[in-house]
Amino acid sequence: MRPPSSSLRRSAWLVAALMIAQACLAVPRGAAASRVGRDLQLDVQLGGHALGLIGAFHQSETGALSARRAELEELGIKVPPAFKPGDEVPLAAIPGLSYRYDENAQRIDLHLPEAGRLPKVYDASPAQAAAPAAGYSTIGAVLNYTLFGNSEGKRFHEFWRYPGLSASLDARLFSSFGVLSQTGIVSNRSLLDDKAEALRLDSTWSYSDPATLLSYRAGDTISGGLAWTRPIRLGGLQVQRNFALRPDLITLPLPSVNGSAAVPSTVDVFVNGVRTISQDVGSGPFRINNVPILSGNGNASIVVRDASGQQTETTLPFIVSSKLLQPGLLDFSAEIGMPRLQYGLRSSIYADEPAASGSARYGVNERITLLAHGEGSSGFGGGGLGAVVGLGSLGLLSAAGSGSWRDGSTGAQAYAAFETRFRDISFLASTQRSFGNYQDLASVTASPIFAGPNAPVVGDYVATIASADAWTRFLLPPRALDRLSVGFPMPIVGGGLNFGFARAKDVAGRATRIVNASYTRALPSGGSFYATVFSDLEDRGSAGIFAGLSFPFGGNIVSSAGATRSGSAWAFAADVAKPIQQESGSVGWRIRDVEGASGQGRRSASLAYRGDYGQIEGGIAQSDNHVSGTMQLDGAIAAAGGGVFLANRIDDAFAIAKVGAPDVDVLFENRVVARTNASGSALIPSLRSYQANRISIDPRGLPVTAVAETTQEVTAPPDRAGVVVDFGVRSAANAAIVILHGRDGKPLGAGLRGALLPGLRGTVAQAPGFAVGYDGRAFIEHLGPENEVGIRLGDGGECRARFAFAPRENIQVTLGPVPCQ
Repeated sequence: MRPPSSSLRRSAWLVAALMIAQACLAVPRGAAASRVGRDLQLDVQLGGHALGLIGAFHQSETGALSARRAELEELGIKVPPAFKPGDEVPLAAIPGLSYRYDENAQRIDLHLPEAGRLPKVYDASPAQAAAPAAGYSTIGAVLNYTLFGNSEGKRFHEFWRYPGLSASLDARLFSSFGVLSQTGIVSNRSLLDDKAEALRLDSTWSYSDPATLLSYRAGDTISGGLAWTRPIRLGGLQVQRNFALRPDLITLPLPSVNGSAAVPSTVDVFVNGVRTISQDVGSGPFRINNVPILSGNGNASIVVRDASGQQTETTLPFIVSSKLLQPGLLDFSAEIGMPRLQYGLRSSIYADEPAASGSARYGVNERITLLAHGEGSSGFGGGGLGAVVGLGSLGLLSAAGSGSWRDGSTGAQAYAAFETRFRDISFLASTQRSFGNYQDLASVTASPIFAGPNAPVVGDYVATIASADAWTRFLLPPRALDRLSVGFPMPIVGGGLNFGFARAKDVAGRATRIVNASYTRALPSGGSFYATVFSDLEDRGSAGIFAGLSFPFGGNIVSSAGATRSGSAWAFAADVAKPIQQESGSVGWRIRDVEGASGQGRRSASLAYRGDYGQIEGGIAQSDNHVSGTMQLDGAIAAAGGGVFLANRIDDAFAIAKVGAPDVDVLFENRVVARTNASGSALIPSLRSYQANRISIDPRGLPVTAVAETTQEVTAPPDRAGVVVDFGVRSAANAAIVILHGRDGKPLGAGLRGALLPGLRGTVAQAPGFAVGYDGRAFIEHLGPENEVGIRLGDGGECRARFAFAPRENIQVTLGPVPCQ
């Protein structure tokens, strides 16, 4: 067979290409046909009212209009679910929709029933600045200390002879890799016997990640828990959700308001007669989210008022509680390790077998939050499920059930709680019941401490449980635990009355029933009256009462007097006190006298002072048979930012301000809190971790030859760590204010730019430009003995000026007028 010629091969390839192209074009033929016509950008009206939006529409060859589903939904139009977000939707396919297209005005007026419209969503939460990015901590250390000394004796002149001393220490090392902390107590019951005891409390490494809202811990920690569980101490690993890393995050669901307005209107929301928000809304259905109601339940009034003054009012039930989570939020805690035994009595006793625990909360919707808990150890397992349900104006209901298994023995526990508030009346009730051989980690892992030859003695503490079996029964979850609390106002006499009842029954059948009632009332001139009555219904001899009055005086001084009766004994007390404040230099004091019906009494006085480097407090007390005295010193030592600082206790974050000049005032939130030391640094304690903290300096304290890059910085330090805030202060000894005049002999205009020319500047290789201020004044740095500057004039030209300069110590040099030719 003769092979085909090249022309025939080219014809075959051409035919094949045409067939492929036709096939490709045939696939989207319908879609291509739908786009034949023209695209329009139209001003949209809805029911004759302008939306202030431009919508993208498509007009076919027949004149029919369509738009993509996402575009229509953004305009507040419901689209049949058969269409996908990217689909082209003919307007004729939307039930009840009619429109009028004005081609000359390039406007479209859409008409459809309210049921076919999407509600316009408004957010009523107050505008908040975005959460600041957490700053990186520097490398450093902090030691918080409380030194306490006491002594007592039978006579005033000898009470100081037998002193005791203790020190509570909290040390931590911090860096960008986390915080390593150690707490403990060192004590000496009597300095005469020269015996000191050391008790280790917690050793922990922790790290928090604001990006994931997670905190990690290794070492001594406390397990997470829920209302019906009992946390335990562990030595191991833990990971937790930590919403505190985002202080701006609202975790509880806030109420939403739904309604409809025929015309643009104003919506006011009233809670307990107080207007909470006022929001302007457009015509049609609307939804206002995050109505700022912080807590409680009840009914809110929604008033819709249009421009003509007509108004409609509806009622909305609401429930707000921190026990509920926003939909989709997950809060959890998970830990594994060796249970800690005899915490506070022994330094390092842990169980031999590991234990694990986990708790979680999940917001299903605005009214339901699910709860779950699980725990286990060798031969033991337990877990439970629960829920918190918001019932609108009725209140909040919590319920949970859990079970346990240990060595073939099982048990169960049930928990329920209900809380509500009706006007000014609050009500809370809860009950917890255990069945069978129910146990938890707290009872399974507890150390059996009981009296006997090997009973532990720590200080004055001696265990009094008679046997290990009694100790075990003592640690088991109670058979029954009931609580009831009611609070309501007293409109006739004023004030408020609170009633409480608690009942507990252990596995041995022993029960306690405690009832109490308290009354408080405000008095004129800032005074108050309070009274409380309590009794154990199982032991009538335990009844008691205490009542008193309190009145403030000028200078933050408060006086109070009261009476107490416990059993058949009465006591009367009176004191006058001035609480110590947080500011440095604050002084506080207290004088107190307590006299009993039997003639015995106790009189005491104390004085406290807070300085820049700590707080010191001393007191003395005298009773009929002995005299005692105490002395306490609280403070901190911090090493960070290249220096060592003495300060008051630093329980959270702090900052080191580097100013570079001594005796400069440093301000925190516009309040002077420190002054720089000889090296030009200062420590600012008590910063809020992961929140914006505004730190500034008073530039009036800077030397006249110093220049600060900034006088204010905002920082968000990590928790329990320190950050360095550098204000970029530098020396400007080779700088001067030069007054520049133009060729007309008048000062150059403000805003002109200039530069120090390199020709006559001596050893300075480069220098930044400068700006001319008012009256021709320009601050010019990096000057030499002879200088030349060039200034760009407003007409496009330039002029030059020459001048000599000689620095003067601690004096801002001013030169001129200098002509610029």
